[in-house]
This record gives sequence, C-alpha cells and structure tokens, in this order.
Amino acid sequence: MTESSIDRVKQSPAEARQEWLGMLESFVEQIQKQQQYSQQMIQELINTYMQLLNTPGSYLSDQAEHQQQTLQQTVQQWMEQAQQQQQTFQEQAQQQQQSFQQMTQEVMSTYSQLFNIPLSYAQQGLRDAQFPIEGYDELTVEEVSAHLGALSSQDMREVRDYEERNKNRETILEQLDRRIRGDS
Repeated sequence: MTESSIDRVKQSPAEARQEWLGMLESFVEQIQKQQQYSQQMIQELINTYMQLLNTPGSYLSDQAEHQQQTLQQTVQQWMEQAQQQQQTFQEQAQQQQQSFQQMTQEVMSTYSQLFNIPLSYAQQGLRDAQFPIEGYDELTVEEVSAHLGALSSQDMREVRDYEERNKNRETILEQLDRRIRGDS
C-alpha cells in the first residue's frame, strides 16, 4: 500500500465523505465555467457577425436578412441547449451527491454494526454467565419450572423480573410468586 492509500484508510468516514463532496462540487463548478465560456463564445460570434452585416459597404438583401435570422435562431438554439446541458449536469451532480450520501450512510451503518456485533455477543455472554438459569430465553415453561427448585430467593426474584420484562408468561410468573412468598 502506498502512503496516500494508508492515509485514506485512516480517514474517518466523515472526512472521506467531505472529500467526495468537495470533489463533486469542484466538478460542478468546472462544468458551469465551461458552459459560461461556451455561451460567451457564442455571444461574441453573434456580435462579430452582426458587426459584419452592419458595416458600411455590405448590402442587406433579402438573402442577408434571411441569413441573419437563421444565425440568430441557431445561436438561440445553442444557448438553450447550453442551458439544458447545465441543468442536466447540475441534476446529475445532485443525484451523484445524494447517492454518495446514501452510500456513506449505509457504510457507516454497516461499520457501526460491525463493531457492535462483538459487543452484543459479549453482553449476551455476560448476561448468560450471570443469570441464574443458563439459556433461559430458549427454555419452555416446563423446562424453566424444572430449574426453579434449585434457585435462591434472590435468584427467583431476578428470574421473575426478567420474565416479566420479556416473555411475561403467566404460568412462570405465578410459580415464581408462590415460591418467593413461600421462602419469605
């Protein structure tokens, strides 16, 4: 890897996004400048032709007037096309910017999820290691009932609170309430 590619990898996603947006904005500015130059050249061409037609010694026949009108129509069409191209380029740049923003958000979401996966596994493992009944969430009512006899009052209260917050199975809650009252 080159030093510049290593630096890009080290960039935060926000910095990378800003760099891309800057490049897109620069691209749009260049397109707009090119269109302005084209419009200026066309206008100068019109002006030069008009001066040529209006100079003394030139004749204004029907043919010359027709040529002048044709030229003006052609220039007008060029101007309209240049404006349409400018609008199209701006729309495309906007679409690219929106696509890039969406892609960046998706990458950031995936990147965030990637780092949360080990954390969620660790949290699940820690909860399982500390919870009085191993694999509790996967157990049926009968399987949970079979484990209740081996629990202390404190463990039964913890299991009851967890059951109420999660699956809220009435049968288990009633069994736990009876056992907790019986131990008190």
